[in-house]
Amino acid sequence: MKHEAARGEPVARSDESGQRTSTQKDNWLGFVGDVSKFTGEVRFKSLLRIDGHFSGRVTSSDGTLVVSIGAQVTQAVINVAVAKISGTVEGDINASKELVLGRTAHVTGNVSTCALIVEEGALFNGICRRFESSLNREKPVAEQARSAKRGK
Repeated sequence: MKHEAARGEPVARSDESGQRTSTQKDNWLGFVGDVSKFTGEVRFKSLLRIDGHFSGRVTSSDGTLVVSIGAQVTQAVINVAVAKISGTVEGDINASKELVLGRTAHVTGNVSTCALIVEEGALFNGICRRFESSLNREKPVAEQARSAKRGK
């Protein structure tokens, strides 16, 4: 069954009445529990919530990553559309649409995003780069302004 799920094909499961239903993997919610420690690389499409300890790379071009209160993500290389951080992240975060640092967030590392929201109480230690839009993601706003002045 894992092989079928990894290819994004429908996977059969039983519902509460005991009947088998078919669910697309793309609609699943990813979850790393609070008693779990994982290391590696995670790719997802819609939503991934981390309550435990994770170390490694997280990737989703359209998805939302939620790092809950008490969760820890270390040696992070995060590339997602939206990141909502309430726990601890050590590493780099690239959120193409929005990055929210909740009041209990502790982030150490480099962040880049179009929209940064920092709630009162959040701790951030690192470098922040804001991008004008996802279309111009490759150039920080300051660099875009310099290029515009030079006529490039």
